[in-house]
Amino acid sequence: MTERHLTRLVAAAALALALPLGLAPSPAAAGDNVMVSGSVFVDYWGIEDRPTALRAPRSVSPEGSLKVQVDIHDDLSFSAKACFSCHGIDMEHAFLEYTPKIWFNVQAGRIAIPFGEFSNRIDPSGHKTTSYPLIYDMGRAAYLEKSAMNFGVIMLPYVDTGVMVYGVKWLGKLQAWYGAYAVAGLRGTNDVDFMAQRTAYYNDSNSEPAGGGRLALTWASEADAWLADVQVGGSFTAGRYDREARLGYAAAAADASFKLGPFTFRGEYALRRTELNPDATYRYDLVDAYMNKEGWYAELEHPLGKHLALVYRYDELRRRGVPLPGASATLTPDSKFIRYTAGFVLTPAQAVFIKAGWEMWDTTDFADFQSWHVGFGGAF
Repeated sequence: MTERHLTRLVAAAALALALPLGLAPSPAAAGDNVMVSGSVFVDYWGIEDRPTALRAPRSVSPEGSLKVQVDIHDDLSFSAKACFSCHGIDMEHAFLEYTPKIWFNVQAGRIAIPFGEFSNRIDPSGHKTTSYPLIYDMGRAAYLEKSAMNFGVIMLPYVDTGVMVYGVKWLGKLQAWYGAYAVAGLRGTNDVDFMAQRTAYYNDSNSEPAGGGRLALTWASEADAWLADVQVGGSFTAGRYDREARLGYAAAAADASFKLGPFTFRGEYALRRTELNPDATYRYDLVDAYMNKEGWYAELEHPLGKHLALVYRYDELRRRGVPLPGASATLTPDSKFIRYTAGFVLTPAQAVFIKAGWEMWDTTDFADFQSWHVGFGGAF
């Protein structure tokens, strides 16, 4: 690596950290082998029911990201992406990427794990709803704190330290994307603690690595085809999450999406089984020393004119297993959330968008409530 390339590598890492602090220079300052992109979104979440609002995160939530990629040479690049959201400032990824072949590529460092189809659309500019699906919620939901449902199946973005090998292979008109990875794995003591994933310096909690992979098949249709962009995928990850490496977890997801004329349909199911500490004291008899977290969503979106798109979603999240010590007294061994969502995205100008949505929440163990979102953002 030349001194000039090394200087740009260090500059890119500093630039990725600068956006949340308001210090980032304009994209025009980047060189020919440096690419800069990002997004900013501010969302207001309103809940009329006061007791429920007190159990929910803050009403105003910012999201910002800046991605910098440096091409070191034809087969090697460095990419870093910093994000600022409800959990503070964090690195969404920071890795070296070796790409000698289409069918064989390697990422090493702090990588974004490809779990589920939604992991490709986590930026606010990448999805039309104002909130994440419950199975992948990042903490923007009522009663999802650790003493209640303890978030969804996997919190996205799922970022971890490790190595991933991936590639693309064409089988006629069928495109196969595949990837496998070895990473530090999820952390916790008795059930997963997702916030521990974002604790600097991203140290592993035990000496055993976790692993997983994803396979996605996409049918390449003609440009004017009525049925287009048909994709099915599957994801899996497993490992041990406690410091002593006694308690394990395994998570899997299946997804499908396609376009039918102007309509886009998406659906996804995810499940995580997590072993619980058999030596802890619970409110109920511990018949099965594990907990299941599962759910699914179905989504429909379509344009309404040139600048407006509508989106509808139905999603569920279910927790089966004894409540943990210290859990809310209203939480039962079988708790379920159902949410109905309707919203729209308005794009008054290129790369600028306004989102709004209404949600109806139906819960088994907590109060039912309605909420609404409105937000403004842009991408570059």
